[in-house]
Amino acid sequence: MTPEQFAATRKTPKPAVPYTPEQFAKAREVRTRYGWYDVLYVNDADSVAVAGDFGDMRIPAGTILEVR
Repeated sequence: MTPEQFAATRKTPKPAVPYTPEQFAKAREVRTRYGWYDVLYVNDADSVAVAGDFGDMRIPAGTILEVR
């Protein structure tokens, strides 16, 4: 593997996993490609409100990689 191929694989994020609204409701933390965030509340099935570094923000469900 060339250095360019290796760099391309590191920059490519994992595909998001389709979680159910029930899993989001039970979640305390979610992970995106930028890191882990504390869940504040769930906005229907299409987004989650999290506590960000500079205030609360909304994360679309399609960008969430892990839930715990």
